[in-house]
Amino acid sequence: MKAAILALAILVPIAAADAVAADAAPSSTVVTRLGLSSTEFSCSDSAGRECHYLILHSLCNERFLAPGQKERTCTYSEAAPPFRIKSGERKKISGLAQDYLYTMKVGAAPTVQDVLREPIKH
Repeated sequence: MKAAILALAILVPIAAADAVAADAAPSSTVVTRLGLSSTEFSCSDSAGRECHYLILHSLCNERFLAPGQKERTCTYSEAAPPFRIKSGERKKISGLAQDYLYTMKVGAAPTVQDVLREPIKH
């Protein structure tokens, strides 16, 4: 019974907000779907060490808090399993969203924080 009351209490403000939004000027929504890409990764370490790669994709949502202010929340997940390649070798990864993030470290596996702190431009 308490859960039903709580749900109703949540729905009432939403219905009121919808009524206000109906009176407001129409807004537009743009949805862009990005395609998939293939990327060839390589390793060229002069000391012959392996290059370790971590590729992430992000799912971000934005919402307006007040005029001129918005909040962005992103969730990151692996776009492909982490991998390493030897110096002088190449590896092609297909099916990546075009807006993926990645980084490479020589001799050690990068972390998610490494990718977010220093993504490599592609």
